[in-house]
Amino acid sequence: MDSYKNVIHFSTDQGCLIMNHIKGSMSPFILLFSLFLWFPTTVCAEQILAAIITADLPRYEQAHETMLKILSAGGFDQSKLKVFLQKPNADKMSLANSLRRCEAAGATLVVTYGSQATQVAQQELKNTPLLFADVYDPVSLGVVKSLQAPGSNATGAVSKTDLGQLVDQLLKIKQVKKVGVLYTKGETGSEQQLAELKARAQLAGISVVEEDAKNPEEAVALGQKLAEQCEALFLTESVSVAQKALEILRNATAKKCLTFSQIPGLVKEGALLGLEADVEEQGKLVAVYSLQVLMGQKAHILPVQLAKKISLNINTTVAANLGLTIPQDVATAAKLQN
Repeated sequence: MDSYKNVIHFSTDQGCLIMNHIKGSMSPFILLFSLFLWFPTTVCAEQILAAIITADLPRYEQAHETMLKILSAGGFDQSKLKVFLQKPNADKMSLANSLRRCEAAGATLVVTYGSQATQVAQQELKNTPLLFADVYDPVSLGVVKSLQAPGSNATGAVSKTDLGQLVDQLLKIKQVKKVGVLYTKGETGSEQQLAELKARAQLAGISVVEEDAKNPEEAVALGQKLAEQCEALFLTESVSVAQKALEILRNATAKKCLTFSQIPGLVKEGALLGLEADVEEQGKLVAVYSLQVLMGQKAHILPVQLAKKISLNINTTVAANLGLTIPQDVATAAKLQN
């Protein structure tokens, strides 16, 4: 690729276009970015953005596409930025190999989607900045020291939602006494959600049955087993669970088992109830940080961004199939989907 040495100046029109793309993000963050737009910066054409989309999951793809649109609007189209895309399996060896390929390709920065890829990236990357999206709790993962001061060459966007609020809404719909949980041991984000669910269930007097899904096929079989044993089924952010979510959810509904989750987009796929961070917002937040890092900003001084667009979602078709009537206060607080 030929070297590119021109200086790119952001015009007012360009700034407005990008701001339209990131509409809905946090106002202080927008202010920071709008100020950043006015400073011309030298941009090298040979910069490479490497991205890890674990298991080709649709929500990661959606966030990634959103990010690319904003990068293009910000002056980093295909003529100025090479995107090196990897779609490894969720196991640590596959992720580590993909990350090593990213560094070997000379990546300017690496973008990861999801907790599993992000944790492995933090361990594998030497000097390459890491930006992440759709990560449940990066502090507990050990990726950053704190949200305000990451303390490492990594930052990004968090997709964590209030599990207590989700359980409260579930209990308003039905007073369940036994909940099954599908998770994957070794996926820290999945384990975090399991631990939080168990703590909240204990307070509510709910018994929990947990099953470790080591692969997608096992996730289906264990989901079927839990749906037969329990009144409700909680799906953690396990990649194996997400890969077979449609089948797991369909089987659970057939068994008249309520399903709920914090996984973005799962209610559309057939969960009854979800408290979900907006997928496109995750892509927008990481896009703005990508622009800043590509133009010379250090990742470690950028605070981790919390999800602002969070919605309680209910699938009305699933509710009808389960013979459930959604209480008015829950329906009023939720986005109803079918």
